Amino acid sequence: MNVGQAVALGIGIVAVLSSVAIFALAWRREQESIAVGTLDKEARKAAPRRPALRAATATQAPTVTADEPPAPEEKPAPKSAQVVELSAAEYGETRRQFLNRATGWSFGAFLAFFGITSLAFLWPRLQGGFGGKIDAGDITEIKEAIFQPDGSIEPFYVAEAKTYVVPFDESVLGSTAFAGLDVVVEGLTGLWQKCVHLGCRVPWCDSSQGFECPCHGSKYNAAGEYEDGPAPRNLDRFALEVVAGRLIINTGQVRDTPRATVKTVPYPQGVNCL
Repeated sequence: MNVGQAVALGIGIVAVLSSVAIFALAWRREQESIAVGTLDKEARKAAPRRPALRAATATQAPTVTADEPPAPEEKPAPKSAQVVELSAAEYGETRRQFLNRATGWSFGAFLAFFGITSLAFLWPRLQGGFGGKIDAGDITEIKEAIFQPDGSIEPFYVAEAKTYVVPFDESVLGSTAFAGLDVVVEGLTGLWQKCVHLGCRVPWCDSSQGFECPCHGSKYNAAGEYEDGPAPRNLDRFALEVVAGRLIINTGQVRDTPRATVKTVPYPQGVNCL
């Protein structure tokens, strides 16, 4: 998991936890308000009876006879707790405002998470991994792996860069659509594995010495130049550079070119795979 994905995941977890906490608090406030409302109702029923009871007790004068001891003094009744009542309009409006704010914060957190995740997905990676610069290896070793003893070639596949590294004749570069582009270094070019028709991965056909898409039949020669099928242009390729004898593929810099009118390599050189 890269740093961008970890940040997006963390933000998503925080957003979900915040939403749960807000709705839990709202539910708790609602339950407490229901309990307070019940207490206020009982207090209102009991309040009118207390003054009448005290008035009736005060009008009855105590009778004392010679044979009976005086009645003990009556202790004053404890004061009842004062309850501040809210009107139905005030109570309902306060709860409604809280729920509206909670819903707004939850929706805002979701939008923030969605926006940051989208930026993390679309923003190119500046270092390492696809979308940045990738070290394909020692350029001499790459050339040794490409050229076969029988004179055929085998593309050097760089999985992290999703790239086929293939040879390219620099002597004819000026007459092709790749002239002036940074896609050829020391006789090598890097082809994106994606078919430019609908994005299928294009495999290498060893017998025909070209790339043939199994999805809709688009075909390209060993240099990635268009040969046949519904593809609108040549295979896309990445910017290349050599640093300290190592081939660096910049997967953040994609170069596309129109269908080649002048082919740099013959195709097919054998039986087609499709």
